[in-house]
Amino acid sequence: MTYRFPSLNGLKAFEAAARHLSFKAAAAELGVTAGAVSQQVKRLEMSLGISLFRRLPQGLLLTQEGATYLPDISRAFDILTDATEAVAPALNGRKLSIGLDPRIIDRLPKRWPRHSNELEPYVRETRATDNVELIWNNELDALLLAERTRHAGLVEQAVFPNAKKAPIFFVTRPGLAECRQSRAIVEALK
Repeated sequence: MTYRFPSLNGLKAFEAAARHLSFKAAAAELGVTAGAVSQQVKRLEMSLGISLFRRLPQGLLLTQEGATYLPDISRAFDILTDATEAVAPALNGRKLSIGLDPRIIDRLPKRWPRHSNELEPYVRETRATDNVELIWNNELDALLLAERTRHAGLVEQAVFPNAKKAPIFFVTRPGLAECRQSRAIVEALK
């Protein structure tokens, strides 16, 4: 069977750039230059005949087509990652850095996320902060906050841990919102 899809390098560049909404941050993750990521995405857009991003002075914005394409591409990379980890477990997926709003720390289990082995594959580090700018500066991948930020361009998901009335808000960039690490963290908070 012959599979019909664009270059895997172009898809990787798109997926990383969409998660970070930045060619520079995607380049840092992929170990290439921002220009290389930009060129890979441009070639992908040309092969598809659509624009995946709006290029803005302060970063990237997914077009409707890019936002529609991203979840399926992310899911495909999740499947490839799972298949690879099944035969080569040492190749663990990228772990996330999470900021914890000091106002919610006492609402989490003691030593969160180290209280449970289920989060070990997904969380690299945590630090006490509620500074949303750390997401934009790529110093953190996500935040757990006591209140909504209503920051344009970020995805906020309300989670009600242990059926408590006050939610905790999981906040991240659009490209990371649907990755398996984020999904696992949100699920573990429920």
